[in-house]
Amino acid sequence: MTEAESSFPEPGAQTPGPEWFERIADKSELVFFVLRVAPDLAYEYISDAVETLIGVTSAQAIADAEAVHSRVDADFLGVLASALSTQPGHQTAAELKWHHRNGTPLFTRAWMQARERPDGSVVMEGTVSEITELREVETELRNSEKRHRLLAENAWDVIWTMGPDGAITYVNPAIERVRGYTAEEAKHQSAAEIHPPESAARNLEYWQRVFEAIHAGTEVPGFLGELEYYRKDGSIMTGELQVIPHVDTDGNVVEILGVTRDISERKMFEAELTRLAVTDPLTGLWNRRHTSELLSADLAQAHRHGQALTALMIDVDNFKSINDTHGHQTGDRVLVEIATRLREQIRSTDVVGRWGGEEFVVLLRYCGLRDAMATAEKLRQRIAEVPFDTLFSVSVSIGAAELQDTDDLASWIERADAALYAAKRAGRNTVATG
Repeated sequence: MTEAESSFPEPGAQTPGPEWFERIADKSELVFFVLRVAPDLAYEYISDAVETLIGVTSAQAIADAEAVHSRVDADFLGVLASALSTQPGHQTAAELKWHHRNGTPLFTRAWMQARERPDGSVVMEGTVSEITELREVETELRNSEKRHRLLAENAWDVIWTMGPDGAITYVNPAIERVRGYTAEEAKHQSAAEIHPPESAARNLEYWQRVFEAIHAGTEVPGFLGELEYYRKDGSIMTGELQVIPHVDTDGNVVEILGVTRDISERKMFEAELTRLAVTDPLTGLWNRRHTSELLSADLAQAHRHGQALTALMIDVDNFKSINDTHGHQTGDRVLVEIATRLREQIRSTDVVGRWGGEEFVVLLRYCGLRDAMATAEKLRQRIAEVPFDTLFSVSVSIGAAELQDTDDLASWIERADAALYAAKRAGRNTVATG
């Protein structure tokens, strides 16, 4: 028999194990123990790591088990009692909270096995490892998950997640406020059910690139842009969508995160600000600045492609006397009514704007001078032949100028203006060319 073999105890002996095991155990950070359960409760062996763990030496623990057990938090005494009642031949595990002698709280995980020895005594043999740091990390993780869940569940924006296979895995409750659908309904909608055609096409094109990148193992593109969404009542919501691929340390896509913000109201405000910036507040026509921009753009295109364009410069005859006789409010109503009649008589492809005061400009697209003169005459008659407020008639003078190859905007408008004054000199309520 070797020396190592001779160190093992004979059956029924009370010693915990060979000396070589004790030497290894006493140098380990794990606490190894042999706890006699019956006939009395006492430690037959406990490794030196117990002193580091709870501030009680192994000698103190062996002399008085209460020196160890008194360090266990009261909330866990029931767990300890259950572990101690384990039947011989069975294993159990438990997590216990302790207090070091210096007052520091700590958590441990214990593994134990009950064994009945030939003499009838029962012992619990096992290990105890400190998991305080692990518990702190787990607690922080749970708190973090709870915090993010609270944020997601109560967020004003729609937050959603998608698996690498394209299946929607989560939609927060904000979806019902924004689109009228429940989260469960929204999770199962197709792109065509979510978006109008143009936005659906953009969305599908993006997701095609995403899944191609996933399959190829290349970097997955993000997305930040505006899309339109159907609401349950049939109306349209404008959303600002941000898509963020969530990848692991190896670059593999774990999931895809998305945030959709309802910007419908902001878009309405922006549209209103744009409208106010480009329209005349009295008549609702394009204002002079925007009319000039439209004329310039059409002029440049016409020079490139040989497109026929004619500008009509229109001025209300004797407008000062209307204000003097009937008041400025009546004068304003006359301008509004003229704007309405001009819009009614021109094509939807043409442009009408207020140039300033009682002057208007009409841009006739794809229209040469002869056809423009016919349109101008129709406008003149429509204004002159129908009384305003059934009280008095108003007439206009119109100057027409077709765009020439040598024209820039200034020379073109100058020729239309010259034609207008020629119509004035001819007695007003007439059309002239320049």
